[in-house]
Amino acid sequence: MALVDKSISFNGTCSVEEKNHFVNHSYNLLKFANEARQDGRFNDITIHFEKKLIRANKMVLSCYSEYFNAMFNTELDEKYKDDVEVHGVEPESFEKLVDFMYTGKININTNNVCELLAVCDYLQVLAVKELCIRYLSKMMSPQNCITIQVLADRFTIPQITEQFNKCFVTNYQQVVSSKHFKKLSKDDVIKLLQSTHGKVNVSSDLLYKAVMNWVKLDLASNENYLSEIIKFVDFYQMSPKMLQNEVSVEPLIRKLGDLSYPLFDAVLQQSKNTETRFYYLEKSLISLSGTNILTKVTKFDLRTKQWSQLPDLPVGQDKAAAVVIDDVLYYLGGDAMRNGRCTTNIVHRLKLKGKILKWEKVAPMNVKRWGFGAAVLNGTIFVFGGADDRLAKVLSGEYYVVSLNKWIKLKPMKIARHGHSIVAHNGHLYSLGGHSGKQITSSVERYDPLLDEWKDVAPMQTRRGWFAAVVLNNAIYAIGGYDGNESLSSVEKYNLNNDTWVYAKDMKIEKNRHSACVAQNKIYVVGGVNSNGKVVKSIEYYDDQTDKWSVVGETEVELYNHSLVAV
Repeated sequence: MALVDKSISFNGTCSVEEKNHFVNHSYNLLKFANEARQDGRFNDITIHFEKKLIRANKMVLSCYSEYFNAMFNTELDEKYKDDVEVHGVEPESFEKLVDFMYTGKININTNNVCELLAVCDYLQVLAVKELCIRYLSKMMSPQNCITIQVLADRFTIPQITEQFNKCFVTNYQQVVSSKHFKKLSKDDVIKLLQSTHGKVNVSSDLLYKAVMNWVKLDLASNENYLSEIIKFVDFYQMSPKMLQNEVSVEPLIRKLGDLSYPLFDAVLQQSKNTETRFYYLEKSLISLSGTNILTKVTKFDLRTKQWSQLPDLPVGQDKAAAVVIDDVLYYLGGDAMRNGRCTTNIVHRLKLKGKILKWEKVAPMNVKRWGFGAAVLNGTIFVFGGADDRLAKVLSGEYYVVSLNKWIKLKPMKIARHGHSIVAHNGHLYSLGGHSGKQITSSVERYDPLLDEWKDVAPMQTRRGWFAAVVLNNAIYAIGGYDGNESLSSVEKYNLNNDTWVYAKDMKIEKNRHSACVAQNKIYVVGGVNSNGKVVKSIEYYDDQTDKWSVVGETEVELYNHSLVAV
């Protein structure tokens, strides 16, 4: 007998649109399933622990856990069993997860989040693992971020690691001073340093302090690990004061002097060899800006003797400075010359090995300056002197920490000067010549970054301003310039061993406001202005083995008050 008479008719009924209905009955379904589980109905699997049995349904477990889904839906022995053992899991945490599967509810707090995360990761209960991750993310602070990062590293949680990196940089002092850092095991310290090495812009000074604090907390046990952990401290990026005042006098570091890591003594040794170590790799000269072509950047190929264009500078500045660190070209300060003098402190960089060559702005110098000197020592940019918009001479100096994108002030020179030159050699910086305010000078002073002090050394034999200076084969060369009366073709060579200057072979053409650099173990001089005010277009190079100057080519445009580097 049919349940309903099929002959029933609704003729005469007003038109009603056909409609599909959706009823969310998941709550009722879960409620019934949970009640049935508790009553012992429909349970087809028993999970065995050492002192506890938990009954459940294979379908429900498989729905929420990839671990059980694989166990019950592949040809494993457990597929056909009605009881299985789960090892390495606390029964209390597992029971919480089963309750969640049947109710959709779970309590996560500081007391259980670590164990829940571990169990969820093991059983692949992704929904609860995500809740644990959110909880850890919300509770992260400078005081506990290290503990949370250890969990993130153990269970591969990239979003937590990213958050930790930001917290680590922003609150570094608090992080490394926390009790959590000091209680880390050696392996966790290494993992932490590995996870941030090269990715987090942390000062080498602070990183060194953190490592030493950890070692000294339990010196008897941790001293043996110092040689392994100190590898993550980049001594070449460390401030001069830190090297001098702490590293150089630290007994634990002194004990490691024979190791191959870039420790204190290696920093000094590296600076001695900087000028010649990679000379054979330099293939081109790069000229930047100049009075008549403020934004232009051009490259001269030393093999083909051809010029080519690089991306224009975002802002044109002459009487600026350019340096190169690790295939990154930096252009600093200068005079923008917009409706009169416009001194700047802006700094741009160009990554020469980047897929797209594009200038980008980095932190500006603390002081606006033009006609100043700049040099690179141990991977750090140093600038000193120059002048401002009012033509007032600038005494101050500062250095740029690449990893921090920050400029830090230094002790000023003894004499304020602009139109001078700065070179780095043998672990020191030398400031040569320039205009001292009253006259062009021949004086030279040497800066010791470890002691943060300046000392006078032998003056040049000729007064020089707006000249070029370079280091070649353990000697400093002062090239051309202006002595207050005329442009110079003379060249002087400084001998560090006996603190004396001697003349080298004159250039072929006198010039000032030119630029020079060392490439392929030769000195290249480009551009400048002669005594008659005419721009010199020839490119000369000097071979110190023959003491001879040669002309190698010409510039395509008039270059003076420009910058020059070799790459």
